[in-house]
Amino acid sequence: MDDYVFRRPKNVAAWSLKAKERPLVVGNAPYAMPPAGHVSIQVFDVAINPIDWLMQEGDLFGLKYPNILGLDVAGEVFEIGEDVSDFHVGQRVIAHCNGYSVNNPVHGAFQKYSIVPAHSVAELPYGIPTSVGVVLPLGISTAAAGLYQKGFLALPFPSEKPDKLDRAVIVWGGSSSVGSCCIQLAVASGLDVITTASPSNFAYCKKLGAKRVFNYHDKHVEDDIVKELEGKTVAGAYHAVGADGAIQACARIVDRCKGKAIVVTVRGVPDDGMPSSVRAKSISSSSIFENEVGPYIWRKFLPKALESKTIVPAPEPLVVGEELRSVQLGLDKQKAGVSAKKVVITNIS
Repeated sequence: MDDYVFRRPKNVAAWSLKAKERPLVVGNAPYAMPPAGHVSIQVFDVAINPIDWLMQEGDLFGLKYPNILGLDVAGEVFEIGEDVSDFHVGQRVIAHCNGYSVNNPVHGAFQKYSIVPAHSVAELPYGIPTSVGVVLPLGISTAAAGLYQKGFLALPFPSEKPDKLDRAVIVWGGSSSVGSCCIQLAVASGLDVITTASPSNFAYCKKLGAKRVFNYHDKHVEDDIVKELEGKTVAGAYHAVGADGAIQACARIVDRCKGKAIVVTVRGVPDDGMPSSVRAKSISSSSIFENEVGPYIWRKFLPKALESKTIVPAPEPLVVGEELRSVQLGLDKQKAGVSAKKVVITNIS
């Protein structure tokens, strides 16, 4: 046992020492053995999401401090907890960390070794660099939360060879990280995807599988989308990103179309401007691990879909630095805004 303990690796993290304090401080961190149902991941790369800088600036969930932020990691399985039989040490993986939901720093992303529930880990094919695969985790989970959960859009689960359905879904903000995942997942569920983006990202959205892309700046965009959807049954709208008024625009569109009058959103539901006949719901990415959606997407679908290229990592990584000392730079870069890119920090370990 002494020899086992002695060989525990040295862990280092980019610490958030206090609520609403910057910058992150790089320092030693405890290495935690994975409990039952979890794996320890040696982190090679991390990706930055809007929620990460919002957590640093606003302490949205009232975390205990000091803490370790971050959700998206890619690397190798370092150690396996009990009751985990479908991974092996050294396996290349991507993972959605759950540090925010469990309020425990050992589960945060911004460290060399992170503890992650096995049901939110997916094998990464050798043809995909970890610095590329790391763009997916939170985007996939957030997209799946709105697309597949009961009470949300409740689409058929995706597959590598889906049956083509005579239905369409609207994705507002298709070039965003979540929007990119929404397009690919909805196509893998057999639906037509109608999305919005800036003209410079039209080709990008179509490459991911969108049937039509509309300019969200166009003053006639709502009329144009409604016309495009004539004769189609609409499964609802997914508001992935967008300025004030975008949720209401989605609601007005589905209100005028045949099908489900529902809008799911990554933001809060507005108090006004919504048609009374339209239902709107906010998305929580972590909720998919409380039902059948998370295990299906992460363990049954995603590993094979990455291998077959049914799902490709998108958007492209924007590498802004190396090592944990660069994570604060990544947070600041994400806050400043990026288009059809996801901020990535490489060479963590």
